[in-house]
Amino acid sequence: MILIKITYLILFFFVASSTIGQTVKCNYCGEKIEAEYLVVDGKAFHKNHFKCANCNRPIVGDYATKNGKYYDKKCYTDLFSLKCSICNKPIIGEYLIDNFGLKYHKHHEAELKRCDVCNRLISDKTTNGGIKYSDGRNICNVCKNKKMTSFWQYELSMNKVISRLNNYGLRFNKETIKLKVVDLTELQRVSKNRHAKNIKGFSYTNIEVLGSKKTFEHTVYVLNGIPPKYAESTIAHELMHVWISVNINHKLAKQFEEGSCNYISYTYLKSDYSDDAKNIIKQLQNNPDKIYGDGYRKVYNRFRGRDFNLFLEYLRKNKSI
Repeated sequence: MILIKITYLILFFFVASSTIGQTVKCNYCGEKIEAEYLVVDGKAFHKNHFKCANCNRPIVGDYATKNGKYYDKKCYTDLFSLKCSICNKPIIGEYLIDNFGLKYHKHHEAELKRCDVCNRLISDKTTNGGIKYSDGRNICNVCKNKKMTSFWQYELSMNKVISRLNNYGLRFNKETIKLKVVDLTELQRVSKNRHAKNIKGFSYTNIEVLGSKKTFEHTVYVLNGIPPKYAESTIAHELMHVWISVNINHKLAKQFEEGSCNYISYTYLKSDYSDDAKNIIKQLQNNPDKIYGDGYRKVYNRFRGRDFNLFLEYLRKNKSI
């Protein structure tokens, strides 16, 4: 919250008296004052010479000061107040800041659509507008211009994620993992979550048991038409589901499992200082969902900065956090 502080002027009128033998000069014009005058901050002014440094009109009522100059309320607000990133009008009172540092009036929340990828408000000024995909997603033009358009780009992203997670001790048999890039409608169908617009990925594991031997087949679904970092974060999350299905012999509480998968997204991105990576991490941190958000924060608070193997060992021994 920010407030514009306006100093309230109290006008003191005096009558110059020759009997006192005192000469009073106007701080604006330097001429002798012989009639009523006013005093501001100990300085005398002819009644019509207390003027705004911007519009040069006499100030009546509220005023503010900056660098020794006086301004009426409107000019001070127009010149020096915080400007809204969306409409460029002055912000007075409360305002909101998004993950990218953009400041805007609260009322824009009800007027504009949010990007279903980066969560920015879509506007001409901040995102150069946006589009609506055929599956109902609203996408800002910032994300649209960075989106991946071919399956091989997604394959490269998955290979990149697998390689980095391997450095943390998470091993995957790539031959058992099938990647599918789908739209929101298909993702909602396969996940049986038909109403969630914020779903970005899903994984399904088929296990066949023959004697003492288990065979795993995994399918990882990822949304199409999104920028690389958002795809990589989603793939990291879904690969953790894959790892859990192969390596954990007990059923995890949903909050613990989803929180752990989000923690892997964070782990993958934490050394990436791009705006997209930082935004995704903030989305993880601020997610209000009791399963995904609270679960992530519990895992993060417990294991951040600790040996990663302690986290994996805890998964192997516990069902909840």
